[in-house]
Amino acid sequence: MANRLKLIVGLCLLALSAQAGTNLQLFYDFGSLNTACANQRSNRVTTTLELFYPDPWGSTFAFVDFDYNIHPNDPQNTPFMAYMEIARCLNFWGQTKARDLSIQVEYNGGLGLYKDALGDIRGYAINHAALVGLNYCLHTADYKNIFNLELLYKYIVNDYNKTRNQVPLQFTFVWGCDDFCTAPGLRFSGFLDIWGQREAAGQSFVMLAEPQLWYNVGRWFRCPNLNIGTEIEFSYNFSGQGFMCNPCLGLKWNFD
Repeated sequence: MANRLKLIVGLCLLALSAQAGTNLQLFYDFGSLNTACANQRSNRVTTTLELFYPDPWGSTFAFVDFDYNIHPNDPQNTPFMAYMEIARCLNFWGQTKARDLSIQVEYNGGLGLYKDALGDIRGYAINHAALVGLNYCLHTADYKNIFNLELLYKYIVNDYNKTRNQVPLQFTFVWGCDDFCTAPGLRFSGFLDIWGQREAAGQSFVMLAEPQLWYNVGRWFRCPNLNIGTEIEFSYNFSGQGFMCNPCLGLKWNFD
């Protein structure tokens, strides 16, 4: 029994050491108010701490976003928005034909600040959201190339108004590809979320996509952790009405 336990622990450590990934991203959003690129994240800075850890029983993914106040309408001396997601995939059948299919459970939530017309600081909630469903994932052994489809039941908590019911489904597509278009050091990654929710004014269909393109510039001076790149934020009915597009310029540091 002891040897068996040691073997299991060893496999876990091997999986984490070989395939774990944590990175920190820093973005500047070039969207501007009163233009076609305007939304609530215009001309602001965002940091994202992201991690992904596979193991013999599935995988864990999480990220935390902070938005910072360089825009005059933002509160001063503090980040104005914090948001996190954490998802766990459960897979106890890795040696069967269904090894690419997992059960996923997830939590989302956050909070934010803004200035009203009088300059007073107000707060808002990004309400608790619980998700559960299926995750279908294709990947290489090192997880550098990954294509992931998720179909999840989504429940958003609205304590302040019990009459607002949500359409309870979310579709997510996540991808990542190293050496994109056979270019060494170039990585194409990102996600697409589609979900529905019922607002006070009626039904709302929401789409959010953030494709990223990263180049491992550090490979030229013995610093392979450093990447430069871009993110384009596409959204529909997210933090406002209609379609929006925000280009971003970023830096990314890989800790693994």
